[in-house]
Amino acid sequence: MDQITGGAVAGRLANRLGTAREEAFVGRTAELDAFRAALAGTHDGCPVWFVHGPGGIGKSMLLRRFAALARDAGRIVVQVDGAGIDPSPAGFTAAAYAALSGAPAVLLVDTFERCQGLEGWLRDRFLPRIPDGVVVVVAGRQAPDCEWQADLGWSGVLRVESLGGLPPDAATELLDRRGVPRELWDAVLRFAGGHPLALNLSAAVAVGDRRAAATWTPTPDVVATLLHHLVGEVPSAQHRLALETCSHALTTTEDLLRSVVGEAAAELFAWLRRLPFVQSDRDGVVPHDVVRSVLDADLRWRDPHGYQVMHARVAAHLLHRARAASGDAVLPAVRSLYHILQDTAVMAPFALRHGGGAVYPDQMAPGDHATLRRIVRESGDGTDDLVGFWLDRQPEAFDVYRRSHDGAVAGFQVTLRLTGPDPDEVAADPVVAAVWRHAAAAQPRAGEHILLTRFSYPLAARRRSAVRDLMHVRTLQWWIRSQRLAWSFLTLADEAVGVAEFIDHQPVRPRPVVDGRAYDLYAHDWRAVPVDVWAARVTAWPLTAAPARSSTGASTAVATPVHTVLSRPDFDAAVRSALRRLHDGSALRANPLTRSRLVVDPGGGSAADQSSVRDPVDTLRTLLTDAAESLRHDPRDAKLYRVLSATYLAGPTTQEAAADRLGLPTSTYKRHLRAAIDRVCELLWRRES
Repeated sequence: MDQITGGAVAGRLANRLGTAREEAFVGRTAELDAFRAALAGTHDGCPVWFVHGPGGIGKSMLLRRFAALARDAGRIVVQVDGAGIDPSPAGFTAAAYAALSGAPAVLLVDTFERCQGLEGWLRDRFLPRIPDGVVVVVAGRQAPDCEWQADLGWSGVLRVESLGGLPPDAATELLDRRGVPRELWDAVLRFAGGHPLALNLSAAVAVGDRRAAATWTPTPDVVATLLHHLVGEVPSAQHRLALETCSHALTTTEDLLRSVVGEAAAELFAWLRRLPFVQSDRDGVVPHDVVRSVLDADLRWRDPHGYQVMHARVAAHLLHRARAASGDAVLPAVRSLYHILQDTAVMAPFALRHGGGAVYPDQMAPGDHATLRRIVRESGDGTDDLVGFWLDRQPEAFDVYRRSHDGAVAGFQVTLRLTGPDPDEVAADPVVAAVWRHAAAAQPRAGEHILLTRFSYPLAARRRSAVRDLMHVRTLQWWIRSQRLAWSFLTLADEAVGVAEFIDHQPVRPRPVVDGRAYDLYAHDWRAVPVDVWAARVTAWPLTAAPARSSTGASTAVATPVHTVLSRPDFDAAVRSALRRLHDGSALRANPLTRSRLVVDPGGGSAADQSSVRDPVDTLRTLLTDAAESLRHDPRDAKLYRVLSATYLAGPTTQEAAADRLGLPTSTYKRHLRAAIDRVCELLWRRES
């Protein structure tokens, strides 16, 4: 217990410490105003406060500021540290006794979590003995239990303050006071958010730091210190992994946790919910931002392999959930997947960590046309006529983003759905013409389509905004949930080239030119690299550097297709060749069908898994044989099966010998053989496409 009178604090060092702390204090304006009201005894001032929040959030700093205000008001300040007293009614009473003397006092109780068992006694026995005019502030990590609210007597007497991080303006003011170079502010704020302890520790490291802003990260010592203050000891390695998983995902549910920790998920999820720095919302549990940052940074530095394993399991679960979601659950599920994709040096400049809910996606209404045209004109990029063309041609392609507070249009994005080259569209838009030229070698098949992200407004690709953030989420949604998507194309500003490489979209050359301006266009063939493989590649980036660039500026990390995409004529030709060389392993291995989806992923599961356990030659031979065998069960096709069996399945032979064996005239035999091969091609094409 430390009792301090309203006089000056003795000691030259104490004065210096107090002055430094006073200068370092920023924000908390509402709390300070409310405390002044409590000191003044106004009708809106509460005599009892319960301040709670995670470690390092600034509870002790706020109590020191309260103490200064109380001394300035002529109050006796009685300070009790829950970590330094006997956690018993007698021990607490002895430490706080001076507040019961009747003098105008302020009782400040810090670190109350260390004697949390006294909460019921404090509420029912101790506080009712406090004289009128005394102000009591209890600060700890845990929120007060519901008994306070159940007792109507505390209504109007008790103020519960959940202490959160500093707002952005106060956080930047702190960094400015600490002398952090302005160019590092964004990087420090991305790590620390508004958490005062994290800001101060990071500021101590960042002052004088000469690293580039894009690569700045807190040192392991800073992370270790924060972990000690924020988390402390955990019961086991499994509990630690559960906490690290919770810190990595946007929100954590029990089923997501099960994908990482297995059958212990229910017990560990219940433990997570009880932690003072973890909150529950409708989508799951969410840790405090700085806890998320320090745990993620610590695991990435301490155990890179373990981090990648955990990350991959979380990503696989979230991809499945995003693809299976329906209705209102779709956007939150896709946002959760996007969250773990954006935690890279490539995506960080574009990622908005806060501000969810500021805008929402909506369909374009007829009354929006004039607004959209005005936004385009004000951008000055000269695309007015093209946007007008697509407004008339494909209005459903316009995704409008509205401000939540007034419904006004904040931006829009145009994602065109193309199913075949339309002469008018190709003539009107050089970017669409470039799309079809690039896709000519692997045209969309019947029922397939192309998605082209053609326009995005507002411009300024590198400006973080709620609109841009939601555009990225919606684009990811179209890619992973579209049925029969053949290609996706992106038109991007120069600043976003690294993003195209990150999301496995390759540059289209030559660049399309519109009104004398060349545009960067990027493409991905989803049949060659399907969603599950794409997601595995993209989510493997958090521990990898950006791909090296050649002297020409092109990326040297060109993605290798998982599947070869064949047109129908090429596919049929490959089937005919494979039937002729059915018993020649070397010839079959060179057949393009061995790299088709038909062979690489015959079961329709994960292509990445399937291709690693099957010999493509054996798989192709089995597929051809099964397709032929299926004909024998239909009386109408039985004669076709006999021709295939005699010609190919039974072993190498000539067509003349096969016709003799079947006792068929050569013309009849050849007619049946052509029909049989056509039937096999059709059966296999259905599986391929």
